[in-house]
Amino acid sequence: MSRPILCIGTYAKEPYNIERIGRNVYCIEELCYCLVQNAFLLDEESFDRELFNWIDRECSLTRLADELRNMAAKRCSMASIAGTILDYVGYNSKEEVDRTEEILRENAGMDIYKKKLARAEFLMKNEKFSMAFKEYEFLLNNTPDIDRKLRARIEHNEGVMYAKLFLFDMAAKMFAKAYEDDHNYESYLQYLSAVRMGLTDKQYVSFIAENEDAYEASLELEARMNEAADLYAAGEDNLMLKSLLVYKAEGKMHEYYEKVGSLTEELKEDYRYVVKEKSVSR
Repeated sequence: MSRPILCIGTYAKEPYNIERIGRNVYCIEELCYCLVQNAFLLDEESFDRELFNWIDRECSLTRLADELRNMAAKRCSMASIAGTILDYVGYNSKEEVDRTEEILRENAGMDIYKKKLARAEFLMKNEKFSMAFKEYEFLLNNTPDIDRKLRARIEHNEGVMYAKLFLFDMAAKMFAKAYEDDHNYESYLQYLSAVRMGLTDKQYVSFIAENEDAYEASLELEARMNEAADLYAAGEDNLMLKSLLVYKAEGKMHEYYEKVGSLTEELKEDYRYVVKEKSVSR
């Protein structure tokens, strides 16, 4: 059984927005949870006077807020400030606190470009695509003398995100740019994959016929897609869809439409989550 946690302070009437992760928090425990779960995204600007005033005003934790203000005045590190908050509240385990402080210390030692690259890849992995695009575009537009390998890495990752948003034309363009910059075979395969997803079977066959250099890669792509199809066939999602067909075949239309509605809403929520901040600029 998990240990009981005694909450402290008051529940905020006005939330605090953690800009770096795009989330509102309403109590000090929720703040601690977000600090630990998103430490990789935070920087010095995440621990400012606005945060300390919110802890004082909305959470009624004046003593903690005063201690944080004093630490900021002495230019203490963000790792120390975060550790003070986490230790005072006692919501997280010692292992979580130590790991969070370590991540923040490592972040402080990075230059802005390495930090933004690491942050972008973390955001991409966690499907916060709009925020990841912002970080990548900053790097592409502001990194002095960006080398071709790094540019290709960013372009490839942007292609992956566009593909996950079903924007296959944009995905194909980014994969093509990545291949042009680095000649990485994987980028070329993903380019073909995005092209394939944006065309009918007949159009895709015509495309391959007109591009002889794509023929060998297209065979590799088809092998991968067949393997993916086999994995999907054995997966839970496919089994659920088959159960829907059984409902329909047996005339259990109420159960059928109820399950379809539930599944559709789940898919909509997943999609809304990855694009909720704003539509991706084309």
